[in-house]
Amino acid sequence: MKAKTLSEVKGGYLWGILSGMTWGLDTVLIGIIMSAVPFTTSMTLIATGTFVCSFFHDGFAAMWMTLLLVVKKKIYYLIPKLKTRDGFFCILGALLGGPIGMSFYMLAIKNAGPAYTATITSCYPALGVALAFVFLKERMPLRGWFGLILCIFGVIWLSYEPSETSVSSTLYVGILCAIISAFGWALESVVCAYGMKSGDVDPEMALTIRELASFVTYGSLVVPVFCGTYEGVVDVVISNSLFWLLLTAFVGVFSYLAWYKAIDTIGASRGVSFNVTYSFWAIVFSMLFIGGEFSLKLILCCLMIIGGVVLAVGRPSEALNENKN
Repeated sequence: MKAKTLSEVKGGYLWGILSGMTWGLDTVLIGIIMSAVPFTTSMTLIATGTFVCSFFHDGFAAMWMTLLLVVKKKIYYLIPKLKTRDGFFCILGALLGGPIGMSFYMLAIKNAGPAYTATITSCYPALGVALAFVFLKERMPLRGWFGLILCIFGVIWLSYEPSETSVSSTLYVGILCAIISAFGWALESVVCAYGMKSGDVDPEMALTIRELASFVTYGSLVVPVFCGTYEGVVDVVISNSLFWLLLTAFVGVFSYLAWYKAIDTIGASRGVSFNVTYSFWAIVFSMLFIGGEFSLKLILCCLMIIGGVVLAVGRPSEALNENKN
């Protein structure tokens, strides 16, 4: 946690809120894109569209971040930063959270179904806080742990939809994949926080490195392995979805930038506590764009998530005092 003043802590909290809000919006937009042509008409994309979508999402995100560095005249420092120790940790964080975390997430859904996957991976903030305590020496009071657990239970209840089908023989494989995914996402926040700890790599540079590393890995390894062909990539290029992915990637990269700034300012523990609220925002934006009705379950889950985050992050003055101790 680098914040030294109350205003910096409040700024970190604002970045955290924006990260969860915009990632919820990004999730909804991706869902809309993948429910349209060519993802619903191409046989290749029907089977492996998520990996192709992630490839374009991270590719366009890398493009947006590169343009930002060009505008800020920081692009000349990108290659030298890649060769540093901090740059290495940013690349490692990218691989853990992007290709590894997301790919195992999709494999978990395929083998265990969305219910088990959502339940297990929703626990990644608790893992992130625990790992931040071990490796970054970040502390969270008992009240914070209670708030985080409350928030996670709210997310699990909100996202869990019991399956009516019988248990698959691949269930345990899917559960293992979900656990690996959760650890990948948790480790990303901790590793990237460590990479930015010295201040040599700022959040903007770290995110550019992250998106470039993820894009290259998806293009050179994930898509060929899981899709077996680049046919799906071609299908997207010649469709209108390419434009919408370009815009959605802008929302996604803003969310990641806000998350990285929150992690850099108020620490990985509080950063992930804010970020996990994306599930709540995804429901809100789904109702706004797709339609839907409020329910008692939704209201109770939202109260649990919001109340849990308030307890987990505490007041800005408390966070500042903890950092000074």
